[in-house]
Formats: sequence, structure tokens, C-alpha cells
Amino acid sequence: MRIEPYAVAVSDTILDDLRERIRRTRWPDPAPGEPWSQGTDLDYLRDLMAYWADEFDWRSQERRLNRFEHRVADIDDVRIHFVHHRAAGGVPLVLTHGWPSTFVELLSLVERLGDRFDLVVAVPAGLRLLTTASTDRR
Repeated sequence: MRIEPYAVAVSDTILDDLRERIRRTRWPDPAPGEPWSQGTDLDYLRDLMAYWADEFDWRSQERRLNRFEHRVADIDDVRIHFVHHRAAGGVPLVLTHGWPSTFVELLSLVERLGDRFDLVVAVPAGLRLLTTASTDRR
């Protein structure tokens, strides 16, 4: 098994495409009844999507994520993404998450446990954050 370093780096093309698709959203009419009584409030969702399209700073998030040591490995022809933090003499510990969670929610544990444990924050196959052309989805 070959393990390689990995950096989170989403291309401008992908981010521009995402922003444009958000801006082109065809919004439904509001649901009848009180907001949130039949699902997500439409005004809330519109505001959230406007934030993602026009204000969210993805590059600052990349810098924050890349403070950690990301790795990728091919296991049985499946590309696996994980964060690896080594502690001198640390006890090995694997941290995993399920859907709809994300590995990002576990990164604060690296800072809390990293002096005692050799940590692997695993990203389950299919939930990975890989940005090569072969993994980008349209």
C-alpha cells in the first residue's frame, strides 16, 4: 500500500461553477403554513445559499484544513483520504464518523488528543474530500 501526502485544494473552476449553480437555483414557492412547519424555511435557505455564493471564504477553510497532515492511500482500488497525526510513543487511535457527519468535526480532537495518541481521522470511502478531475462530480 502506498500512502501519499494530500492537500485540500479546490480549483477556482470548481468553486466558480458551484457559485454559478447556486445563483441559478430555481426556487419553489414557499410551502403553506408557518416557516419550518413543512421543512426548511425558504427565506432561510435563500439567505444561506446567498452566503455560500457571495460571502463564504473557501480559501480560508482550505488553509484551516491544511494545517493537518492529510494523506491518501489506495486500498483495493479505492482511494481513501485520512488525516494522520503522530505522537511520540502515542497509542494508535482511529477516529471515524458516519453520514451526515464529516471528518472536519473530528479535527478538534487532534488538538486535544494529539500529544497522547497516534491519530488517524478516517474519511469513509464515498464521503471523501478529493478534488482531482477523476473524482469531481457534475
